[in-house]
Amino acid sequence: MNKTIHDAFLQILKTANSQIRKLTHFQIFKLVNYRILFLILFPLWGLGGYAQNYDWDWAMSGGGMYDSETIYDIKVGSDNNYYFIGDMKNGTPQLDGVPVTIYNNGLGGTDIFLFSTTCDGTVRWSQAIGGGGLNDYAFNLVLDSNDNVYVGVHVGYNSSYPVFFSPTDSILPHPHPDYYKRLYLAKYDSNGTFVSKKALQGNVVQGNVFTSGNESPIISDIVMKNDTLHFIAGLQYGTHLDGNVTVPAQYASDVANQTLTRQYHLVKYDTDLNYIDSMVLPLSPDSGWHPQLGIRFAYDENLNRYYMAAVRNAGSGLQPFIYENKPMLNYTFIMAFDGSDGSEVWRREIYTDPPQNNPSHMPPNRIHSLALDDNSDVYFGGQLDWRNFNIPGSIMKIYDPNDSGTDYVFTPNAMTNNMPFLVRLNNQGTVQWVKTPELAPNYSSSIAIRSKGIALRGNEVALGSHEGFFKWDSFVKNNPLYFQPDATLLRFDKQTGTTIGMHDIKGSIDTYHQVIQAVAVDNDGNYVTGGLFEGSLFVNPGSNIPMISSQGKEDFFVAKLAASVCGTAVSVADFNKLKVNVYPNPTNNIVNIETDEQLSNYIIYDVNGRQIQSNLFAGSNQINLQNVTTGTYFIKVTTVQGNSGTVKVVKK
Repeated sequence: MNKTIHDAFLQILKTANSQIRKLTHFQIFKLVNYRILFLILFPLWGLGGYAQNYDWDWAMSGGGMYDSETIYDIKVGSDNNYYFIGDMKNGTPQLDGVPVTIYNNGLGGTDIFLFSTTCDGTVRWSQAIGGGGLNDYAFNLVLDSNDNVYVGVHVGYNSSYPVFFSPTDSILPHPHPDYYKRLYLAKYDSNGTFVSKKALQGNVVQGNVFTSGNESPIISDIVMKNDTLHFIAGLQYGTHLDGNVTVPAQYASDVANQTLTRQYHLVKYDTDLNYIDSMVLPLSPDSGWHPQLGIRFAYDENLNRYYMAAVRNAGSGLQPFIYENKPMLNYTFIMAFDGSDGSEVWRREIYTDPPQNNPSHMPPNRIHSLALDDNSDVYFGGQLDWRNFNIPGSIMKIYDPNDSGTDYVFTPNAMTNNMPFLVRLNNQGTVQWVKTPELAPNYSSSIAIRSKGIALRGNEVALGSHEGFFKWDSFVKNNPLYFQPDATLLRFDKQTGTTIGMHDIKGSIDTYHQVIQAVAVDNDGNYVTGGLFEGSLFVNPGSNIPMISSQGKEDFFVAKLAASVCGTAVSVADFNKLKVNVYPNPTNNIVNIETDEQLSNYIIYDVNGRQIQSNLFAGSNQINLQNVTTGTYFIKVTTVQGNSGTVKVVKK
């Protein structure tokens, strides 16, 4: 099909898809039949051998009148519904213009806010957690095989107000015996109905006396694997985790000396919120992470290995983080530990030479996001502080301070104290590539770059950011002088780190809090994003999406970047246009690959963009599909010259 015609029809379908909720049943019936007719006439849509163009499909905002609200995490269900978690402040709270219920309204705290939409952006339900008057935290959510929703929460408390998990379930205030408990697992079904909650704390002891306050437990992001919940909990003196764990007296807070200590446990619970098992981790009692940023946490079941990445709590000074008696020396780190005994596998920290005029300053590099792929490669990203670009001998490196053989020294492409970055490691912690941008000609801002949110799709890795004055390979965002950055999704080739897409949302020119901070890939291969903004988004003339505006300060937003309509798979992209021939096609087992260049490796994807097989070409141009089930697949081949191309293959 002619690409211009394809794009025109795709836009028609996108417009129809975003408006479908406004149609009558008869109109919907007609639209569905027209769509089926289009797919019959043009069967390569969603299955083509060329790259499809992404465009913003729909968006909505939410929040109250005060302070800052954002989206922290997004998950996609088996039914292609989207699930979001963020926070919401007080003052006329709303979602997509419709009033919603939160519990801290008027009390000054922040509620945890959950909601779900359909693939086409229709709100399905919303639910808040909070109400005690203090801030409530949860930085991610997970889904089980039935699309039930789970959250690991740290709730604030107030002696006069309950903390709600639903309109009908709450933690009662003092003198109820559980009012002081902070850590909970909460479960909701796929329709947002509250199912149950489980307190992770039992009785907490303070100075040999059971206490009703001054406890400071913490919880990591939670991970769901094979319908089992995994997380790290930092607990204090007392009996916890359904009575299965007793934390010794040495982990009580010392109020007089203003010190607190915790014992850290790797914990597993089932989907009924029942305790399975736990293991004490070799973390020092005074270790901790930044409570407002949380700790990124991941599990590789193939290697039985856990990963955590965090920013050390700054406060009045950097809080220690010591694992197996080896302290982290820098501001931020990523480490892997064994799932059987908790022993460290490897660690990496980011080091930057301090500024020449302030040698005692530790540059605040930050890791904000962490993701693993099916090959056990590790991706992380965040913000770098690099001011010594023109000073001879200055270095930046990713390394283990205890092993000089791990040093990966690199030179960023720009001198700035606020620069987004993305890194790929193999499962041994060896750096494969580091990606940083150059400065665009109109660079005129050094505001904090809060790049966050990583999603993997086929041979792509996407990173949420905000861009105004950066150049990523052939993609340039060069706003006029003194304009502010726009919320932006960046897409990179997983193998090389080459930038393959930059998708910005045009925002108000005078506000810089416009950031994508959460990214997911739906079951069609489209991207779902969320973050925060101030002012307005989608202000560019001719935008397909109506402009959205914040109520007061910073509201949250969610937006979909799509190359296909709901229910239609996005094709695996061929970026370098390498000419590839494959035969026989269809095939029973063996396919032969022909190109004008020497073949290096290949990756096989299914129609949803999921990687199912990869290998090197070893003296042959053949690929064996014997272990692949019947169906349609895409094979991306890469040559030794670094070029790649994708072909569609049918396995009989």
